[in-house]
Amino acid sequence: MPLNLLRFTFLRHWRWALAALLVALLTVAAGRWAEQQELRARMASLRQAADAYTLALHGIIDKYGDLPYVTARHPAVQDLLRHPDDPRLVQAADHYLADVQQRTGAEELYLVDRQGLTLAASNWNDASSFVGHTYRQRPYFQDALQGRRGLFYGVGLTTTQPGLFIAEPVAAQDGILGVVVVKLSLAPLAQAWSRSADPVFLQDARGIIFLSSVSAWLYHAEHPLGAGDLDWLREHSQYGARDHFAPLPWRLSQPADLPTQRLQTPLDGRARDLLAWQTPLPALGWTLTVTGDLGEVWRAREKAQLIALLVSAALLLGLLYWRQRAKRHAEQRRARLEREQEQKLQHSARLASVGEMASTLAHELNQPLMALSNFALAAQQLAPRQDPALLKEALDGVLEQSTRAADIVRRVRAFINPQRASYEPLAVGELFAHVQALLQPELQRAQTRVVRQATDTLPRVRGDRILLEQVLINLIQNAVHAMQASPIGQRRIELSACQAGPMLEVMVADHGPGIPAEALAQVFQPFFSTRPDGLGLGLKICHTIIEAHGGQMRAANRRQGGAAFTFTLPVHP
Repeated sequence: MPLNLLRFTFLRHWRWALAALLVALLTVAAGRWAEQQELRARMASLRQAADAYTLALHGIIDKYGDLPYVTARHPAVQDLLRHPDDPRLVQAADHYLADVQQRTGAEELYLVDRQGLTLAASNWNDASSFVGHTYRQRPYFQDALQGRRGLFYGVGLTTTQPGLFIAEPVAAQDGILGVVVVKLSLAPLAQAWSRSADPVFLQDARGIIFLSSVSAWLYHAEHPLGAGDLDWLREHSQYGARDHFAPLPWRLSQPADLPTQRLQTPLDGRARDLLAWQTPLPALGWTLTVTGDLGEVWRAREKAQLIALLVSAALLLGLLYWRQRAKRHAEQRRARLEREQEQKLQHSARLASVGEMASTLAHELNQPLMALSNFALAAQQLAPRQDPALLKEALDGVLEQSTRAADIVRRVRAFINPQRASYEPLAVGELFAHVQALLQPELQRAQTRVVRQATDTLPRVRGDRILLEQVLINLIQNAVHAMQASPIGQRRIELSACQAGPMLEVMVADHGPGIPAEALAQVFQPFFSTRPDGLGLGLKICHTIIEAHGGQMRAANRRQGGAAFTFTLPVHP
């Protein structure tokens, strides 16, 4: 083979090999970039969902957390514990507990003596009444009997319905007389989770799922339980008579290329590959897990790789086209001229259509406008003659033709169909009053006063009542915590509102030490907190809620001392 032919063949294959290598590198790089972008978006969505679910869970607990503490101090409760055989005292306590339960919306409320026997209950008149039943094996009872607050999730011994139990001791000068317990249902929370496209669930300290959007996972364990754990569960009947907790049908791993855990499981008859973001809840001893579809990440990578291949193929085709341009120049020029001619024809056709429409509209409007002019001129001439009949006829013609012209214009305006969002009108004063009532026990324990500015003359705002109340609760609780070290006389929280144009400005201010200057710019960032035990989520979620309502939130230190959080809400029209 001649030397020149060998050199030509080598150069041709070398160029194609280099092109293939570049295509492969471009495809891998594009897939990796798209995968990381989608992964970051998924992680941000998971964190936001976990923040919202955590806030909702703590909101339920905070709403009813002080109920047993307040109930334990009622004379009817303490009198019955001192004289448990008095029928009149039993009846008085039963009616008091039932009234409190109906007013607060708690599932059940009951009173237990030191031996664990239920003396009175809000459901005293039901077939499934707690009265006469003993709960001395329950951990919440044992904790409260030791003077601590009891918090326990389990299946009811009497009703077999699960719930969260919060217990407080009934303390007197002569010691602990008994225990008051409130039972809360987390079923609404699970129902809200069920609307999520991906699983959401809560696990206890032993890895047992007790609340989940996937009902088939309930009371399954992440790992096989030891004999000690099983004995404890049987002894305290946490999940009723169950003595077997099957392993969950999943595989949980921590790949090196993912920022969180990967969960692989069969679900709804097909294999699912999920991202699992876990949020520990140390105060409760639970772990909240929110999942997202990992398959979307893989699909984003595959789409990017496909696009990279198509782009590479287009570039290669462009290169081939460049090499053949000399031969095809005449055909391309002829085709380009044909396309330009076709575009000109299409442009002319569009101009003709527009002209026809404009001509038609002008013609339609010209007739009623000319008629209006004629009728108006006739009315002007008839006015001195004082002929009411002719004048009325001319004016009727004016009205008829103006209506016709308006109908023509209305046909053009009919293309516009704006949609308006619907919000519930809320009075800020009612929000202040309701939130203060909810937090009154906590405020009394902290010896903190709340001063509300008069808001009766202010307009209502548009918003979601529950979310806005949660924002106020979070801000007030932060203010209470900030003033723990302040003298009692200075522990004062000010709630005020004023109108600023189309917005209503709400302020929650305290008289504490204020926010450190270096922390002011970070208070609304997730997981940033100035408290050692803070999660750093509350202010971030408050900020997100206010932005979702079309408002803004800011924080600042006051000259007279303390911090002030201000947010705006749109005024209800």
